[in-house]
Order: sequence, then C-alpha cells, then structure tokens
Amino acid sequence: MKTTIKNILAPVDLTPTSLNSLNTAIQMAARHEALLHILYVEDIINYYPQMGQLGTIEPVIREIVEKDKYLLEKMAKAIFKDFQVNCRVHSVTGYPTTMVSDMAAEVKADMIVMGTEAGIDKKSYLVDSPVYKVMRAAPCHVLMVPANQTFSAFEHILYPVMSDGTPLANLPVAKVIIEKNNATVSVIRVIQKEDSEVLNSLKMLSDSIRRRSNGVARSARTRPLYTSNPAKGLAKLSREEKAGLVVIEGKTQRSLKEFFTGSFTQKMLRNQDVAVLCTKKKPENDIRSLNAADFKNFQLSY
Repeated sequence: MKTTIKNILAPVDLTPTSLNSLNTAIQMAARHEALLHILYVEDIINYYPQMGQLGTIEPVIREIVEKDKYLLEKMAKAIFKDFQVNCRVHSVTGYPTTMVSDMAAEVKADMIVMGTEAGIDKKSYLVDSPVYKVMRAAPCHVLMVPANQTFSAFEHILYPVMSDGTPLANLPVAKVIIEKNNATVSVIRVIQKEDSEVLNSLKMLSDSIRRRSNGVARSARTRPLYTSNPAKGLAKLSREEKAGLVVIEGKTQRSLKEFFTGSFTQKMLRNQDVAVLCTKKKPENDIRSLNAADFKNFQLSY
C-alpha cells in the first residue's frame, strides 16, 4: 500500500523559529492534502518557582492558555482562507517535548514538523536539543526545520546510504515527499572505509534506490561521499548541491563516547543549513543493518 501523509503535527510557541517551521508544515499539508494539527504547549516549567502554589496560579495559567488558543484559532482560519489547508488547534499545559510526542500519538500524526533554535550547533551534546528529545519519543517521522531557513518546498533532496543503517526503510516516506515536491534526488553512498564488500553493497543499494526513485523524481542520480565524519560531510554536500532536505534514519542509540561528542542523528539535527527528515517507521519485514557478514548473500527483496 502506498505511503501517505494525512496528519501533520506542528508545535508552535509563537516564536519566529516555530512560525518559520509552521510555514513549511502549511506548504507540506497543502501538497499532501493533509490535516494540519497546530499544537501550543504552555510550558509548565515557566511556573516552577510557584509550583508550591500551583493551585493558586492555575487560573492564571488557564487564562493564558485560553488567550493563546484564541489567537491560534484566528491563525487557523487565516491558513484555511489563504492555503485551503484544514487545521485543528490543540492547546495544552505541560512539558513541551513530552506533550508533542503524546499529541502525535493522539492525533495519529504521520509527521511532526518543528523548528530548531538558532545556535544549537554550538551547545553541548550533554544537553539534548528539544527536536532530538521529541524524535526519541515520537511515534512518527520528525521533520526538523532549521532556524532562519525558509523551506516552502524541497526541490532537491539528499538520500544518504550508509553501511551501518537500513536505507531501504526510509524509501516509502521519501518517495511520497519526492513525488509531491517534484524534486530531484541525489542518492549518496557514504563511504567511511575502503572495504570492497561494503563498497559493492553500498553501490548495489544506492543504484536500487535511484531506480525506485526515478519513477517519482524529476531526476535521480547517485554519487559517492568519502568522509570520516558523515554528518559534517553531508552538511557540506547539502550546501554544495543547494539541497533542501536530507532523509536519515531517526536513530536513538548512542555509545558512551557519543554522549559527549554527539551521534550522527544529533549532529544532523543541529545542521543549520538544511531541513532533516528523521524516519521512524519500519517496514513490516525488518531489514537488517548492513554489515560485512550480510553482504555475500544479501538480496534486495524490498
């Protein structure tokens, strides 16, 4: 069955960063004829000093939430008028990252679209970014829109194929985004070491993905990327090719070292130039991670 995007969740806190990502969500909802869920979370941590008097300040919180909800309802009507996108507004109180993931499950979101704060790339990896926290808990795909970067459409998409991943698992959602954006695609063989079996398998997979993308893309090609730092290499390549989107797996496992230096996923989500789609859903039949032991008898059955 063809993958579709019918419910998009856009967390909004009325800051320029979140309104920027909302624009991307609106345009995506219009292309996919999806229902756009706008979520406003009144961050309970703002009232931490008065937690002991939560009962006393509860009416104040409720009044703030109602005012913000009224503003968002007006915004939703304007979105429908200007873009013919149906919206539903959700306003809750709690911890934002938790509430975003919970709401995604409640509305059966196919994708969460949210912005990342400016300057996040300079902060310590010991403190997870809000987007990464949401991605870890989200039941669906997460699209990160960098601050100060406007993406109304994704005209050129990078599709990395890495030896420690399951690149075919990203293909269903990538294909529908490629098709709806009439995009060009570069399937990138990310080469971190010279291993003939690894190189042959990466080529086999990337060529297969290119062929499968050809039917929906304006054009599709493959190219190698030799790098010891995939996140840095892809960031540089995205600038060179003027790509709008990179599609990666939303991996959450980290080694002890990566708690300090950052995992590939964390580094990509701190990219300040390109939008990043972290795919979360897996195909019905599990596709194993690529490793040397699998290469000899590996068959493309997806």
